Amino acid sequence: MRTAAVVSRQLRLLPLVGVLFFSVSGGPYGLEETISSSGPGMTMVLLLVVPLVFGLPCALMVAELGSALPLEGGYYYWCKVALGQGAGVVQGIWNWLLTFLDTALYPIVFADYMAQWIPGTRRGEHVWFSFFGGAFSADTHWLVAVAFMVPLAWLNVRGTRLVGETSVALMVVVLAPFAVLTLYGLVQLLRYPVELFPTFTLPGQHVGAAFGAGLGVVIWNYIGWESPSTLLGEIDRPQRTYLRALMLSLPLITLSYVLPMLATLGSGLHRGHETAWEDGDFASVGRLLAGHWLFVLIVIGAVVSQVGLFSSLLMSGARVPRVMAADGYLPDWLAHDHPRYGTPARAIVVSCVIFAIFCMMDFSALVDADVILNLACLLMQFVALIVMRRRFPALRRPYRVPGGAAGPWLLLAGPAVFTVWLSWSTFDEEPAAFWIGLVMLLLGWASYPATRRWVKRERPDADVDLSALEVTPRG
Repeated sequence: MRTAAVVSRQLRLLPLVGVLFFSVSGGPYGLEETISSSGPGMTMVLLLVVPLVFGLPCALMVAELGSALPLEGGYYYWCKVALGQGAGVVQGIWNWLLTFLDTALYPIVFADYMAQWIPGTRRGEHVWFSFFGGAFSADTHWLVAVAFMVPLAWLNVRGTRLVGETSVALMVVVLAPFAVLTLYGLVQLLRYPVELFPTFTLPGQHVGAAFGAGLGVVIWNYIGWESPSTLLGEIDRPQRTYLRALMLSLPLITLSYVLPMLATLGSGLHRGHETAWEDGDFASVGRLLAGHWLFVLIVIGAVVSQVGLFSSLLMSGARVPRVMAADGYLPDWLAHDHPRYGTPARAIVVSCVIFAIFCMMDFSALVDADVILNLACLLMQFVALIVMRRRFPALRRPYRVPGGAAGPWLLLAGPAVFTVWLSWSTFDEEPAAFWIGLVMLLLGWASYPATRRWVKRERPDADVDLSALEVTPRG
């Protein structure tokens, strides 16, 4: 019988915080548009409410499941043990699809930044070949995106410790300019007090509409707590370390959004013209408050952020095809690790090849659609938490969500409401993205019987060492 990968436990607390930071956040870049869609006052409400109603429940759910089943593959095994093999495969396929849509975005953004400094590398220039009216093309912009991926794939092959330690350094580079921005902004507010929220919402905008307009962007900045769970087999003392990293990362990420936003709103930029806020205005605020040097540092931080985001998400995402291949639902050769570094080198390379294909596409609608897919993954994990409590009451849980039997249900309430709200909003405002997301959800469900019949056949699942866990169902 095949066995799941045996890996060394290389990842400690601080590097795991770095990996979590880039799995969830990558910095406050992109939050500026929340002001132009929801208004300054509602933006602050969203930045304070969403981490409590959405981010915290997700982090606590991940903490209990991760402490109960600290297995390499994370959410794949949580859903498999609680809900059955079919649910595990669907969860794995959904998350692998997410990496194609999400992780492939960061090389594109990096290439977009480089195009501002390197002549001839803008999308659409020096095209080698193109299909479907330019929707799928290879050009110098694409070559820059591929060049971005190659060293980061090598870094991932070298091991989780190296990626984790690099993530800490990158996190400091990303957050340092915003710490300076916050300091300058708060000093400015103390010396020249202004009304932080000249308007709570945009003129003529109802409170409910304002809340919904910025909800998707803010939720997107609090999604990803479960991503590093696929590395649980590589984390030092995972039952303790992952919980501590989650509890450190949530306030760190929340403060990294709230404090720069306060400084930004107090800077006076676009005062009286709140609809003018757009991506990149944090850098403009830095120039206004401190000078061109802070503008440059914030822009450099944005570029560095793409490196951290891609590297961390590639690392966690590549573990999904590894464990699924070990169970026979993907080709066997994907389960083989690098003989020296013990990393899923083949899964890393295959993932990067797929990303390179997606980097040829103009897939903005697909990026919107993957929010629906991501929320569906989270809801299945919450269901796994609830079912796990009932099926395996004797399972040792170093961390248990408080509130007794009602605790997991209470955690589920906020994410479930937000999922319904965002799904309806997407259906109403971006129907193409909604239907693409729905098709991807159905594709995940259809993949289980298809792979079971044509790939797995009669092969047994991998032999996973559960000897340290009490997993005998009640009754």
